Amino acid sequence: MHSRTTHKGAGATALRAEVELLVRPGQQSLTPGGAEALLREETGVGSGRIGKNHVTSAASLRSVTRAASGTAFPALLVNVNQEGGRLNALDWPEVVQLPGSMALGAAGDGTLAERAGAAIGGQLRASGVTWNLAPVCDLAAWPSQSAVGTRAFGSDPEQVARLVAAFVRGLQTAGVAATAKHFPGLGGVSVDPHLAAPVVNELPDGALLPFRAAVQAGTACVMVGSQTVRSIEDRPALASPKTIAVLRELGFGGVVVSENLSIPAVHEPLGGLPRAAVAAVAAGVDLVMLDSEISRGRQTHLEQVAAVRRRSTVVQALADAVESGLIGRRRVAEAAERVRALHGRFGISPSTVLPACAETNTVAGEVADRIARESVTVVRGARHLPLVLAPGTALAAVRVPDVGQRRADSARQAPDLLPPLLGAGYPVIPLPTGGEVPDSVGAVVVYGYDTRTGHRSGAAAEAARLARRHPVVQIAFGDVDDLAGSPADVLIAAYSPHHASAAAVTAVLSGHLRARGSVPVEGATW
Repeated sequence: MHSRTTHKGAGATALRAEVELLVRPGQQSLTPGGAEALLREETGVGSGRIGKNHVTSAASLRSVTRAASGTAFPALLVNVNQEGGRLNALDWPEVVQLPGSMALGAAGDGTLAERAGAAIGGQLRASGVTWNLAPVCDLAAWPSQSAVGTRAFGSDPEQVARLVAAFVRGLQTAGVAATAKHFPGLGGVSVDPHLAAPVVNELPDGALLPFRAAVQAGTACVMVGSQTVRSIEDRPALASPKTIAVLRELGFGGVVVSENLSIPAVHEPLGGLPRAAVAAVAAGVDLVMLDSEISRGRQTHLEQVAAVRRRSTVVQALADAVESGLIGRRRVAEAAERVRALHGRFGISPSTVLPACAETNTVAGEVADRIARESVTVVRGARHLPLVLAPGTALAAVRVPDVGQRRADSARQAPDLLPPLLGAGYPVIPLPTGGEVPDSVGAVVVYGYDTRTGHRSGAAAEAARLARRHPVVQIAFGDVDDLAGSPADVLIAAYSPHHASAAAVTAVLSGHLRARGSVPVEGATW
């Protein structure tokens, strides 16, 4: 009797250890300090997160991950969203930001996409971060979807597939795990999955091609989204056995990751967070994601405690589901084995050699400049360039404020770089939206990042107001459909608000660079 009880207890302990591997963030203390110590004292475990209110640079992140790797088992594996362009968790001023996927689509160069993956991978690995929740494999649409937009490489499935595969190769050659997302694709989805549960009848033609290419390129992970595709199964993809079977039929043998289950729009259709986690693992998901492991650090102590306890609830729900037969014991074992293999391949230990932050940042800067030069697109009005002002006149620069409607977006925090860059070649007068234009102005540059609400572009409306009296150049630093309906003489798509793209736009306006990009989205109208 005693022997049987001991065996049962050992089995429960082993099950618990495997289930713990399937839920991220984990339970390790990653950020040093009193707040994390207090959290561990109150809950018994660590937060599994690195808060950017405590870790404020790439160098300090490297120190934190180095220290944490000494106590991690299996090897430390920290995940992050670092896509380039619109979504980057490592967005400190000293970290070079690359133009994103749509810029690479506008350039159309697979070698450049591979260099971009390698550059981002180098930056991450130098900081001790070796798992990237990228690339986006979704197809772009016109008008853009708020959840995708410039995060996509474009709308042509074959070109997107080619660039996705190249990016995956570059990232993983740098020693960072890639995650192709959001299977089976958000193309055709009209609502933001962060805000509502998308449902579509069919996938767009070619939607699976980029995922197949990512799998063939060896992507370590694939993230399954929360969208329902009725032609596959009338159930959210991350809880759909048929959807995950489609992924496995593509030949994928790596880790299947869920979309962030902590988002209410993701878990509520499945009956709440614990039930959503159980449904996902039962369907074939190997690892349920409750949040990224590098956060902005804005949570209060009570919110952190609640997050840790939510995680514990999810772990308990999964263990209970195995005990009750809702999830097979073999299903958990195979998932845990895949997760352990991911840690073994990409995790870091104290003996792991990491590249230098400064060196990888230098390389990233060179790649960013190349992408920007190859991607900036003159959509209309090339005959008006270079922009030449009459003697004694100035260039007005009007920035249209962001509307801030996109959830998966860190680039709106980027500084406004255009006026000082333009100022190197022109006398520049910054003006507010709706402001009066002085008589000394010879031309106006209207620009914005995210100015579109529904079908109306605030930047295009401002260009229409000003075009009655002045030559106008409109620049879209975000989604290219910000240019739609604009009467501006010159329309330029930059695809990214970061320094390299703003500098390339300035060079195009002054005639020092010939724009070579083309809009990688079918159906675009101006």
